[in-house]
Amino acid sequence: MSELQIALLLIAGAVLAGLYLAGKWQERRLLRRLGQELGGGVGDALLGGNRTGASRAPPGGHGRAPAAPRRIEPLLPPAPADQAAPPSTALRRSEWIEDPLLDCVLELRCARPVDGVSFIDAAVPLTGSQWPMPVWFVVWDARAQQWVHPDRFGYYSEALAAIQLANRRNVLDEVQIGRFVSCVRQMAGVLDADCDPPDLTRVAASAVDLDRLCARFDVRIGLTLESMSGPWSEARVTAAAAQCGLHPLADLRWTLPREPGGAPLMLAMPGRASDRIVLELDVPAAQSGSAAVQQLFGLANQLGTLLNARIVDDNGQPIDAQSVVAIEAQLDQLYGDMRGAGVDPGGERARRLYV
Repeated sequence: MSELQIALLLIAGAVLAGLYLAGKWQERRLLRRLGQELGGGVGDALLGGNRTGASRAPPGGHGRAPAAPRRIEPLLPPAPADQAAPPSTALRRSEWIEDPLLDCVLELRCARPVDGVSFIDAAVPLTGSQWPMPVWFVVWDARAQQWVHPDRFGYYSEALAAIQLANRRNVLDEVQIGRFVSCVRQMAGVLDADCDPPDLTRVAASAVDLDRLCARFDVRIGLTLESMSGPWSEARVTAAAAQCGLHPLADLRWTLPREPGGAPLMLAMPGRASDRIVLELDVPAAQSGSAAVQQLFGLANQLGTLLNARIVDDNGQPIDAQSVVAIEAQLDQLYGDMRGAGVDPGGERARRLYV
């Protein structure tokens, strides 16, 4: 063997040794990073800890039967003021709360913990598709004891996929529900997870019932402002709306920013020049006892003063402040019926239904 061949062999050996050492360094660096993300190392995350529902329930939540691995309902208990969640956890936490009246939820149960990248990739057909209603996909973070959006450095063994059945704008039919279920089952197959499909006919019937419930309370109170000095231009209405704290939206509409206790009010103009505008209160989205009707009339009076307008009903008859008492009495009855049907006026369920 020549000296050149020996030299080449030595160089090749040195290169291979360098590549091996670099690979080991990268491996140790990745394991250390995963250990930081999982709070206790990859080994702890793969062990999964205690699997009973009682030990995994979020504070203020409730577990299922402890005999077998069961999912915990997505509840979001308020964090103590002096004990904020770590930034990484807060960023990944899901704001969605499962609602058995509103949602079709499918549970995915993996035989062993699966890395977050696999969950993210498997969920692309679900999260990346266009759906007629809101869709959510969350995983159970055993370390944070809450449902979160999957993180690529995490390991998870349970997930929930959900779609809302109806709101004031739309309602799912059996075909759309079947498409959602099929998509989730394909995702479960990729993750080697169990997924029990629901009865599509029953879920479709629930969607129809929810649509009827939503329509039952879908009420808006409108006040018409009629000009007493000729048509207004869009610019003049915009200026008056801005003085009253209304923010512009598309299509000649303005809205009052939602603040705690504030009424959901909307101002609309039928054309770029008009002698009438309509101010509406979205009744089911307003909290009962929030003086929403008084806010409605107060804002109408402000606009009327700025635009030299009077407040009239659909027949052009003037409306005075005495109408407030009669309208509030009717709303009290409506809000009582809403609470009896399980929809708290202005609450989370109402906000999801009346969008």
